Amino acid sequence: MNKVFKNRMVCSLFLILNGVLILICPIMKWTNFMVIFLATMIFNALINALQFFLNMETKDYTGALTCLSSLAIAIGAYLFEIDKSPKNLAITILIWTMFLSLIKLKKADMYHDRKSKLWTSQIFFLGIFMISGILTSINFLYGIEAQILIFGYFIFISGILSFLEPFLAYLTKDKLK
Repeated sequence: MNKVFKNRMVCSLFLILNGVLILICPIMKWTNFMVIFLATMIFNALINALQFFLNMETKDYTGALTCLSSLAIAIGAYLFEIDKSPKNLAITILIWTMFLSLIKLKKADMYHDRKSKLWTSQIFFLGIFMISGILTSINFLYGIEAQILIFGYFIFISGILSFLEPFLAYLTKDKLK
């Protein structure tokens, strides 16, 4: 297996584990949503920065852009105190989903420019990501434990989608061009 695919898959597995950890938080009675949200954004930024630096020779800037958007959302969430209002939390998640959707759309365009048919799978994954992001932001009007679970499912789904991208690219190497 190619080093780039391994790096992307390992980083994606860490994002999946982050989603599982968030889902366990209410069971462990960790219900400070601001801490969970900020830790998740910072962890997401660090993992994507690591992925970018490990795969720098591919000239794929998805990791760097995701890192920057996650850090920007973390700073904005802290400044606007998103845990005080479900509306602020929903808007923050929608903005983050919008940033990541634009990044994923740019990646699909990169595959399209390289004449690879993987751009169709990227558009499909983008659609799933956007739907889950919108549904996540809509459902933040419930109690704190429900908010944590909904956010955990969103991060888990995001991790799975980011795992499927390099996995599908590896499985179809030189077959879809």
